[in-house]
Formats: sequence, C-alpha cells, structure tokens
Amino acid sequence: MKYARLLVLGVALGAGLLAARMVMTSQSPAPKKVMTEAPAKSEKAKVLVAAKDIGLGQKLAAKSLSWADWPSDAVPPGAITHEKEPKAGETYVGHIAKAPIYQGEPIRSQRLINTDKGFMASILPKGKRAIAVGVEAETTAGGFILPGDKVDLILTRQNEDRSVLSETFLENIRVLAIDTTTAGEKDEKSLSPKRTATLELTPEQAEIVAQSQQLGTISLALRSAQDSSDDDNEPIRRRGGVNFVKYGVSSQAGTQ
Repeated sequence: MKYARLLVLGVALGAGLLAARMVMTSQSPAPKKVMTEAPAKSEKAKVLVAAKDIGLGQKLAAKSLSWADWPSDAVPPGAITHEKEPKAGETYVGHIAKAPIYQGEPIRSQRLINTDKGFMASILPKGKRAIAVGVEAETTAGGFILPGDKVDLILTRQNEDRSVLSETFLENIRVLAIDTTTAGEKDEKSLSPKRTATLELTPEQAEIVAQSQQLGTISLALRSAQDSSDDDNEPIRRRGGVNFVKYGVSSQAGTQ
C-alpha cells in the first residue's frame, strides 16, 4: 500500500513538472529573425592624383600622375576626373605646378600653368616683381635659406663717421630662387657658397632693394615657419628707411 502511494505521488510530481515545462515553453517568445540589408555600394570615380610629391615650379611628368578611385560624391571641386578628361594623364604632362602638390592629392587645373614664357614669369603673382640680390653663405643663414622660405632683408652700410650701421628694411619677403635653383629643384641641385637670391617684391620694394645694393651689403635673415605670413596686407616694419633718388628728388623710402 505504501509503495502504491509513492508511485502515485511520483507520477503526479512528474506530470506537474511536465506541465510546468510546457507552460514555460509556450510563454517564451520565439527568436526573431533580424534581416540585415547589405550596404549599398557607393559609386566610384577615377580622379587624377599626384603619384609622388610635386614641388613648386616642377613640370608634371607622366610618372608623376596616376588615376585613383574616389567616391563620386566626395570628389573635390576642380579635380580632374577620367569621365570629363580621359586623356588628362597626357594632356597635363609638361604643365608647371604653381603650388606644391603632395602624393595622393587630386590634381586641379587651377594649380597648374602652361605657358611658353619663362618659369619665373609664370609663377610670379600679378603685381609682383622679381629682383636678384647678390648674397654669400655667411649672409644667408649659413646656406640654410632655400627657395620658398621667407626672409627679412638687413642692410649693413658705413656712415659718414665711418661707423657701421645695420638695419632691417624689409620683412617677410619670399625667396623665389637661389641662383638658378627654384623651390621645385632645391632637392636636385647643389647650392654654391656664392649665390644670387631672387626675391618676390612689390614695385616699390624692388626700387628700395636696388638702391640698397648700392649703399651697402644686404643680408638675408631666415624667418621661422610659424612667423611667416602669406598675407599681403601684413604691415612691414620700418626702421629708419632708405634714402633714394627718384626723378631727381631725394627722399626716404619706408617699407610700406
């Protein structure tokens, strides 16, 4: 009798556990299938880029240009695309870079120039003049001044009392070339100790420099890259000025 009761109790307990399991299974939500859409492939455009660094004044060669895939919705304004100019890799060979173009950077026609004039005339900004100044290594920061750098011009001259005076008369002047070496060639040519620096000046500044060369020795002081400005409106400090004669009239020229 006791075994029969235990058997009935066991069967009842098993049935209860089975029922509870069935209830829990029916209440648990079925796993949802998440549908993932494949990302849409963005369209590509072929853009003409620099295959290597191209310096200021360098002529573009076939090996310095290449086509690169670029997202069509992110093509920079002015970039040269294969769709519009399929022969651009040949068309722009021989053009001159008006500004440095770095490897992988898209080529823009606005930064190139194609002219039969001399290189210096082609890169000289409108309204500017180029004038050569004779300098030596000891007056050019030990030879570390290179094309593209900004310099201050210092005039050293002898006064009537035979005392020597040095004064900065022009500041923040761009060096266009050293001898016949331009910014695009400075890694390919060696710079001699005795050299000529070609400077980018306004017409008035060119007159001051020409007169100063007759008064004494001009030295170039290299400016820090953080202290060099491309703002043409930046005031140039005056220190005494330079006396020069124009149309028979003697006057003192500042640096403005």
